[in-house]
Amino acid sequence: MNKINILLVEDEVLVREGLHSLLKKEDFVKEVYQAGSHLEFFEKMAVHPIDLILLDLRLQGSSGLELLAALKKKRTQPKVIAVTGLEGVEVIIHLLKSGVNGIVFKLDGYKEILSAINSVLSSGSYFTEKILKVIQVNAARWDTAPPVMLTFHETELLKSIAAGMTTKEISLQLKMSEATAETYRIRLNKKLGAGNTAALLAFAYRNGLL
Repeated sequence: MNKINILLVEDEVLVREGLHSLLKKEDFVKEVYQAGSHLEFFEKMAVHPIDLILLDLRLQGSSGLELLAALKKKRTQPKVIAVTGLEGVEVIIHLLKSGVNGIVFKLDGYKEILSAINSVLSSGSYFTEKILKVIQVNAARWDTAPPVMLTFHETELLKSIAAGMTTKEISLQLKMSEATAETYRIRLNKKLGAGNTAALLAFAYRNGLL
């Protein structure tokens, strides 16, 4: 197996450095580059030949899904394995639709990450029975799954709702009328397919929106 360059995209320094240390010991690894933000991601991609990306979804000021969308516009297409702590069905669907080569959950540990890397390098993909079941069960809603990326204003509204603010408090916080704040809340519920505040917050937490 030819040695490869890996880009490790993770904003938690302890996790990133731990993975870096483990991966550097592998015989098939030439170099491991690190990125803790979307800016560092683009900087490393611009100057280093990357064969494989290990991508966390929750990054400060950005989303792993946004980086995946940006990657599609690049001439070179490194293989991508999403390494995430999120298990929301919706986020998994959008990861699969984005074209990732594999998905690994952080709680499964380093051995699972290593298995995913070996499989992706040898066969091009790595999807566990758990992921395949998500595909099977959700085939009918594949094209209608609620989005897991929000605008800046939607995110601020969601944070205000999660903080338990009333419509009046939200309107003051976001500098808008109460009627507008309520309209935005209704639109957000509809966008995410949530029937009430509890369902909205449950969706947000399981898909990493909060």
